[in-house]
Parts: sequence; structure tokens; C-alpha cells
Amino acid sequence: MAHSNFFGARHHAVVIGGSVTGLLAARVLADHFESVTLIERDGVATEPKPRKGVPQGHHVHGLLAKGQEILSKLFPDLVPALLAGGAIAGDMGRDFSWHDFGVWKVRFDSGIGGMLFTRPYLEYQIAERLRARPNVRILEGAVDGLAFDADRKRVTGVRMRPKSDGSAVLTADLTIDASGRGSHTPQWLEALGFGTPAESIVKFNVMYASRLYRPVPGRIDWKGLMITPRPPDKKMAVVLAVEGNRWLVTLGGFFGVRPPTDETGYLEFARTLPVPDVYRAIATAEPLTPIATHNFPTSIRRHYDRVRPFPERFLVMGDAFCSFNPIYAQGMTVTAREAMALDHVLRERTVGGADLDVLPARFHSKVADIVDSAWGPATAEDFRYEEAVGERPSGMTLIHWYTGRIHERCAHDTSLALAFYRVMHMIDPPAALFRPSVIARVLRKLPTPVDRVSIREVMAGVHR
Repeated sequence: MAHSNFFGARHHAVVIGGSVTGLLAARVLADHFESVTLIERDGVATEPKPRKGVPQGHHVHGLLAKGQEILSKLFPDLVPALLAGGAIAGDMGRDFSWHDFGVWKVRFDSGIGGMLFTRPYLEYQIAERLRARPNVRILEGAVDGLAFDADRKRVTGVRMRPKSDGSAVLTADLTIDASGRGSHTPQWLEALGFGTPAESIVKFNVMYASRLYRPVPGRIDWKGLMITPRPPDKKMAVVLAVEGNRWLVTLGGFFGVRPPTDETGYLEFARTLPVPDVYRAIATAEPLTPIATHNFPTSIRRHYDRVRPFPERFLVMGDAFCSFNPIYAQGMTVTAREAMALDHVLRERTVGGADLDVLPARFHSKVADIVDSAWGPATAEDFRYEEAVGERPSGMTLIHWYTGRIHERCAHDTSLALAFYRVMHMIDPPAALFRPSVIARVLRKLPTPVDRVSIREVMAGVHR
């Protein structure tokens, strides 16, 4: 633990927000500071149930393979504990039945392992391990603003209202905003004269409707069942086996397509999906909970890496930095990668590298790179829909043609499916899908006349 050194004191760090991002940030900071305080308005998870401050907790979540790898490093006993408590282990290629882009993806042993569980169960298990760390304390209260030095250049802590009443100023050598999508940092920066960050926004308007079921005994050959649409279709569904011998079912729609919240309508929505598998699965299962809904209108990326100057000793991460379209299951794994980036910059010993005053620029640059690797592929898929609103990068027509061909050929090509899964799970960067060996598999058969026309049209569109 680095208490103080040539690069300055590291006595106390404060984290705003106690969801997964805040928990991971506090865990990393505990290795570098004498004490860490995590502040959460709605209380950190004390049981594996959805919390008021996390409305998306009722719905399907995915922890990608890279995210699981990182969590295992931060909490070595976490994965065994999750499995012992009922989380379901599975292989991405073998145990998931996935109808995507109009085809069923080929089933095979991919070697990409993962776990299925509810979001509240994971959050609770992480929180329990964080509570056990002697130099971490958790406070329930609301953060009203940042505390600054006399020159208003350095963040020196936070102003907060504890749940017990009153107000307080917590001083800190480093402060992190991990408060999520509703972060107040843009307003705080503007009020203090730093200006607000530029934003990239893609309007997609996803509506979820989810509930837990008890499956009836019977033969199924999957642990996860996913139906994702081929545009212009706007309906999706996911069924995951989770702890407690239950299924978590999420039905979703885009651009005004809303899954109903009544019994009959919910089943009817499932019945009208492109394939009947989800309907058949839940039609005979026992509903255990009411139908919970969640609306996600836009993906928002705040470019804190471009804000100059930026307050010293203040960092932003997680959904407060970039909030992704949830259908791609990137959020928790991106957060885990950001936590490792935080650990990396705090361990740097290059000239000025570990100075807390210059930490924001170094950290936010790394976060921006991590976000790039997820934002680009996700928004490219969003822009398959004409209704998606946002700045469309050039070359989308060609990208859509190429990745669409990958989606289609994953129905029978295990090598191509494995390459796709490795990128999807953030094991490999998106550029891996453009390696010569992958391109060769995408284009390996001579195109039919229809394909030749489509290629000419695509290239014409690119050069317009």
C-alpha cells in the first residue's frame, strides 16, 4: 500500500457512487491509499436484491469474459463464491443458443467461459468483499458538490449530506466520480469555470420488460437463449439460467416498440419473435415476480479526456464517463477494464506519472481508449436502423456489409464465430475482425451475382 512517496501523499481517497463501478474503484484505491471512503445515496448492497438506485437491476446483465478475468484478479475468491451460491457456468459457443441477424449461430466448444447470474447477486458479492477490507468505509448519503482549494484548481474532497442528517466536508487526496449516468460533474465543472465536456449522443430508445420464472423440468440444451433482431425488426429477447434454479427473462423493443406488462401481452410479444423458442420456454414456466420495466433512451459519451484544463486530483469513470446501449452487455466489463487502468496509472513511476495532480489527463486518456473499443462497434450496430439519431461515422455502409456477412457466416463457420466471440468478450480488440485470416473467411467463396451487385453498390456508397 502506497501511503506517501516522492510523488505526494496518498492518505485518503473518496469514491462517489456505490454501484459496480464505485465498488471496483474503491477496491483498487484500497491498494494505494491509507483509507478509502465510498459514498452511496441509496446504500450499498447488503442483500442480493435490486436496489432503488439501480433500476436496471431487475433486468438481464452480462459479464463478458474479460470482465470476469479482471474481477477474479481483484477478488480471487469471487468466482468460486458466485458458483457455490448458484451462479451458472457456461461456454459461450456451446451453452448459448443465439438467433442473431436471421440465423442461429453455430454451437461448438469455444473455450470462452462465463457465468450467468442476476446483477444484484453479483453486486452483493462484490460489496461483501469490499466491506471486509479494513481500510474501506462505506457511507450512506448524498454528495452535493466538490470541495476545492483556494485557487479552485484542485479538488480537495466532497460536500455531502449523510443519511443521519446535517452536512459534512470530506477531504481527500483523490476523488472519483463513479455515480453513473446521472452524474452531476458536468454541472459542477461549469459552475466552477472549467466548462462542460463535449458529448457524443446516439438516440436508440430501448425498452425492457423483465421477470423471473421457475422453469419446469424438461430437456433444454442451453443455459442462455437469445433472440436479437436483424433490422428493420425491432424485437429482442434473452432468457438466462441464474442462481436459485430460475430463469431471468428480458423482452425488449426499440424505437417505440414496447413489450407489454400484462400476462397475455407479454406472452404474445414472445410469440411474435422471429423464432418461437423463447415463447415455448416461458409459456409453461412459472412466473415468480411482477414484470419490471426499464427505458434507456440514449447512449451518452462525455469527452472528459478533451476538457482542458481539468481539476487536479479528480477522476470520472464508468457510466458517468460513457453510458452504453445495454443490449450489447458491455457496461460492466468496460468498467472493470477502467478499474485496471486506474490501478495502472497509480502504479506508474515515470516522471510525473504517479503525481496525483496530473493523474486526470493520464487516466481519462486511457478510459477514452477503452471506451473507443466498445463505443465504435456498438454504435455501428445501432446505426443499422434509420431511426437511430446521432453523428454517423463515414464508411458505415461498408462496415455494415462486412459485419453483416460475419453475422450470417457465424451460422456455420466455427473459426469465424470464435473470432467474433473473442472480440465481443473484449479478449481481442475490434481490429481483430479485420485480420487477413478473418477477411479471407468472410470472403472465401466466390460471390454470387447478387453478392457482386451488393459489393459494387456498397463501394459506390462509400465513395459518394
